[in-house]
Amino acid sequence: MKAIIPSTLAILIAGAIVPAVQAQTDTAASDSQLAHDVRVSLARHGVSNSHVFVFARGGTVTLLGFVPEHEQVALAERTAASVPGVQSVDSWLARGR
Repeated sequence: MKAIIPSTLAILIAGAIVPAVQAQTDTAASDSQLAHDVRVSLARHGVSNSHVFVFARGGTVTLLGFVPEHEQVALAERTAASVPGVQSVDSWLARGR
């Protein structure tokens, strides 16, 4: 399980970097704004997101990383789902050390 998370994280980060290198289109800009809105909402709702990566694509938000308490996993998922423009949430969050 521990080997899966770093490799998945590397794939998701690489997938997020490639579009960022290309010219910003309306879709890329809106995806970027949606990810930003989710990060802001997580912080406002008390989710410790220093180890959480947020990716957005076409209304689907992916949360990947670690939170300090198990309860924050569900809180992060609910919070992300409540952000306007989010159609679905794919959560890969786990309780960290």
